[in-house]
Amino acid sequence: MSSNEIKQEIYNLVDLLNKYSYKYYVEDISEITDTQYDLLYKKLEKLEEDFPELILKNSPTQRVGDVTLSEFSKVRHTTPMLSLSNTFSKEELKDFDNRIKSTLNIKYLTYICELKIDGLAVSITYKNGDLVSAATRGDGTIGEDVTENIKTIFSIPKELNSKVDIEVRGEVYLPRKSFEILNKKRLENKEPVFANPRNAASGSIRQLDSKITAQRKLSAFIYSMVNSNESTQEDNLINSKKYGLPVNENYKICNNINEVIEYIEYWDKNKANLPYDIDGIVIKVNDVSYQEKLGYTQKSPKWATSFKFPEEELATKLLDIELSVGRTGVVTPVAILEPLTISGSTVSKATLHNKDVIEELEICIGDTVVVKKAGEIIPKITKVIKELRLPNSKPYKFPDYCPSCNSKLIWEKENPFVKCENFDCKEQTIKKIIHFASRDALNIEGLGDKQIISLYENKIISGIIDLYSLNKENLLNMDRMGEKSATNLLNSIENSKISSLDKVIYALGILNVGKKAANIIAKKYENLTNLKEAKLEELIELEDIGHITALSVIEFLSYKKNTDLIDNLIEIGINPTHLHQDKKENIFTNKVVVLTGKLTKLTRNESKSYLENFGAKVTSSVTSKTDYLICGEKTGSKLEKANELNIKILTEEDFINIMKG
Repeated sequence: MSSNEIKQEIYNLVDLLNKYSYKYYVEDISEITDTQYDLLYKKLEKLEEDFPELILKNSPTQRVGDVTLSEFSKVRHTTPMLSLSNTFSKEELKDFDNRIKSTLNIKYLTYICELKIDGLAVSITYKNGDLVSAATRGDGTIGEDVTENIKTIFSIPKELNSKVDIEVRGEVYLPRKSFEILNKKRLENKEPVFANPRNAASGSIRQLDSKITAQRKLSAFIYSMVNSNESTQEDNLINSKKYGLPVNENYKICNNINEVIEYIEYWDKNKANLPYDIDGIVIKVNDVSYQEKLGYTQKSPKWATSFKFPEEELATKLLDIELSVGRTGVVTPVAILEPLTISGSTVSKATLHNKDVIEELEICIGDTVVVKKAGEIIPKITKVIKELRLPNSKPYKFPDYCPSCNSKLIWEKENPFVKCENFDCKEQTIKKIIHFASRDALNIEGLGDKQIISLYENKIISGIIDLYSLNKENLLNMDRMGEKSATNLLNSIENSKISSLDKVIYALGILNVGKKAANIIAKKYENLTNLKEAKLEELIELEDIGHITALSVIEFLSYKKNTDLIDNLIEIGINPTHLHQDKKENIFTNKVVVLTGKLTKLTRNESKSYLENFGAKVTSSVTSKTDYLICGEKTGSKLEKANELNIKILTEEDFINIMKG
């Protein structure tokens, strides 16, 4: 054969094998036998071995996985990967429908319903039609780079049918056939089997050795394109398929909420016939212009929700009830169960919520109880099978004293939660410190739960403010704490002083004050000094701050230990001012700023938030319109371009000094 004939033969084999793979992995259709497929595959392998210069990027032989990583690098999503709100009943769906139509002031609305694949969410980026990167959802803002592992999945094209630049979101899953084969092999190798396909998919995509990922035979479906110009969600799916991306064909356009409910009922009865697991249905407003009008909450789009299928209920034995003291002092009972497998997961704990639930169930240790998992992270006990109760069993009595500090517990009849109001309660204090140092609060890197517990138990710290008195000598006395780790942790603690006001308010751990409420309160009071003087009537008037949240803030401020903590934070320099564009200006006001490289003392979000508060426009590319380039470690082409254009360059240290004023 001539060179051109060989090239054409390779092209034909790659095209044919990829089509067979798409049919098999996406549509569950076997157009040829495994033996026939293997013969074609081996023929392609032999040609590529003889003519390696003719190997195509999208050849199925290039999906075997040949990269081993030491760790996954972090990736910041260009657009947050939000989660969906959940509904569990027809009434909740109708409320969702009424709320949207009321907001849009319309009578009729078209929805698109899609199967909710039980897998792992990923984001995949193509440049000029080539797959260049892929990341897990992570916390929605920062995920893990799993590009090499995604490249091993046959249903995901390494090269699109069009030379486009797009970012798509999808779900990686393990087909049931692949799951059965995987667990069979693990049993033969005397390895623990996976509880369900979802756990197996998650574990497979996060393998550092991509060869292992390739062996697992994962698949995927794409469900959205980021920042597309399409007018409907259906158009997004249609165009995704045109590009060669795997799209689940079982979606349906519904002209009203009753059609949505019919679709849900159909798949609730027929989901077992699918070659993969689904755990519900995703309902989206089809019209993209309506989606834009409806917008987002901090966690999820307002124009979409998921209906979670009711999960099975099973009976098991209640072995014990453990009590956990939270950072706000609320004591939560948790049922310890004889382990059982429910909806594919092994369950050994279930929530009992509060004192009222225990009394309503008339629960006894040793009872046979019914456990249900319906969307919660921890399942719940729904009933006690009293006919199986042991003779002489006595109902569980909620203790009068805190299991952590032995203080008298407080219970008000109008409030079902039992509280420990001892500010020096060990478990409560530790959890307050853990919350204060967490990523969403002051983000003290290197200070994990175990380190905080060790510092507390060794009497090095007794509360939040003691973190700022730590020295290297304190830290070096701890297990597994070397010179470098101690230095890094002390730097991280010092850098936590440069935080936005909303993060500091959230870090205080006020009951019912989440990130959104903290931001609203920060805008109102502008600094901690003013917050101390907050009034109930002021808080109630704030948009999205309800009566309960307002009362929680006032109650928090009524305790001297809490106001002392605020005073101590102010004294050590943690009293940021909430910045208003119309009130504050600095060198970044109305300037175009680009961030590049790895920032070691600040997160990208903190830096961007600070700049935008001063009216700066933060962009991703260096152009002639860029005013400042702020550089972290390991900068690349952006720094070179900034030098060429004579753009003002600031180091991270320069930036921090400007922030400090």
